[in-house]
Amino acid sequence: MKLKSLFLVLILIFQLLSVGVIAAEEPTTVLDFTQFIGDEGTAYIPEYFNGVQITEIPQKAFSNNANLKKVVLPQSVTKIGNYAFYKCTNLTEIVFSENITQIGVNAFASCNSITALNMPAKLETVSEFAFMNCKSLTSVVFMDNIRSVGFASFANCSALNNLQFGANLENIAASAYAGCIVLEKVVLPEKLIRLNEDTFSNCINLKEIVLRSTTTTINCNAYRNSPLVEVKVEPVIVPDADTVITTVTETVPTI
Repeated sequence: MKLKSLFLVLILIFQLLSVGVIAAEEPTTVLDFTQFIGDEGTAYIPEYFNGVQITEIPQKAFSNNANLKKVVLPQSVTKIGNYAFYKCTNLTEIVFSENITQIGVNAFASCNSITALNMPAKLETVSEFAFMNCKSLTSVVFMDNIRSVGFASFANCSALNNLQFGANLENIAASAYAGCIVLEKVVLPEKLIRLNEDTFSNCINLKEIVLRSTTTTINCNAYRNSPLVEVKVEPVIVPDADTVITTVTETVPTI
């Protein structure tokens, strides 16, 4: 009988301890990032807040915030979440953390006041729709760490005229730059294997695409409704060598 009572007491203690642990693990508050916006519209995000390191700008942190004009991110931030700055229509400047590796879905979509983007050095992935409909965006420069640019990620960026890719880019998803109506020339890196459907469709001023000979597949609609004059295929040179892998330089007829 005593053993049975002791057993029941132990079970009760275990259950109480479990509840305490679970309660301790559950966050009591959700951090309101808009509190970091100053009187002039600049948000300086701290590296630590209440003893906790900020490593991500979470989903919808500033979404639809018309007061935000500039954001400065600490080096501790490695990810920008989905819709984090969606429709921040007065946001003109982003000071990125160089350690950001991923920008989420619709993260900056319809931020109509952004004019230029120098992407973080460690950025690997831009998710779908990330910068879609950024109507004032004129220049996007990627560093060499970029691997993938997502579906429609820069679609309808109607002022975009300077586009520079990093050397290690492997994938540009369908419709990534569809509707970039002032874009005239694109130079693609040698690690890009394929041009996907509608990648540059409806780019009504696009006249030239420069590929490397390692790009082996071009979808028949890759530059649909674009007045492309020529696609140049340039040779690939072996590093630290005088030999050329291929000497093919040709003009591909417009589709």
